[in-house]
Amino acid sequence: MAVPVLFIIVEILAIGRYTSATSFTRARLLTVSNSVTGRVNGTFRNVDDYFSLRKENDMLSARVVELESQLAEYVASPTRRRITSEEIAPYLFGEARVVKNSVFAQHNFFTINKGLSDDVEANMAVLTPEGYVVGYVIDCSERFSVCMSVANRDFTMGGKGVHNAYMGSLAWDGGDYRRVRLENIPHYANFSVGDTIVSTISYRFPPDRVIGYVEEFEPSADRMNSHLVVRLAADLSELDRVLLVKYLDGEELYDLHSKY
Repeated sequence: MAVPVLFIIVEILAIGRYTSATSFTRARLLTVSNSVTGRVNGTFRNVDDYFSLRKENDMLSARVVELESQLAEYVASPTRRRITSEEIAPYLFGEARVVKNSVFAQHNFFTINKGLSDDVEANMAVLTPEGYVVGYVIDCSERFSVCMSVANRDFTMGGKGVHNAYMGSLAWDGGDYRRVRLENIPHYANFSVGDTIVSTISYRFPPDRVIGYVEEFEPSADRMNSHLVVRLAADLSELDRVLLVKYLDGEELYDLHSKY
């Protein structure tokens, strides 16, 4: 309210002085008046831009979900065509916003603003809008869900190089939240610094989603395997909008693996 009130006062004073001032004084008064007017208009324009940007972000998030769903349908089709209504894509996509987040604990979690009433359930993968891995859902209330972050000592998932078939187990060692380790990689596996590490298919994560990039190698004590230090592609400290992914065959895959 202070800016509009100041604007009115300055305008009144300017009009009063303007009627009795010299040409030079009038010019100065108009400059001051225009400056205040510009600031007022700029303030309201910034407010309008803020709400406009938020609306655009919401539209972009919805579009990302739509495109991800179409891509899942395309990949599911043996002929690489858009599947018909009688066929089912293996993944469903949704979107949410992060309302709480931590990165400096040993067991980090984040909370999203979607829950059971939005068909969110445990073990749904959570990705950034770019498709980078950030965690998975572990518990839900009606309107919110808690997700385990990649930077959590209990987090595990499969990972592999994008250019080779060597797989390993990805985990966080409790240190830098920006880096994880891909363990149990054969020592003869051909990896280079900068190589992209992606997800393997699991009952939580769709395959080939970017996890991060190789930074260095750490040979194991027995020299039979190597551990890769992987810099995460996602910035876990700045999570905002995220994608939720449900693997429709995930429960079947989990039940089968749990027998062995």
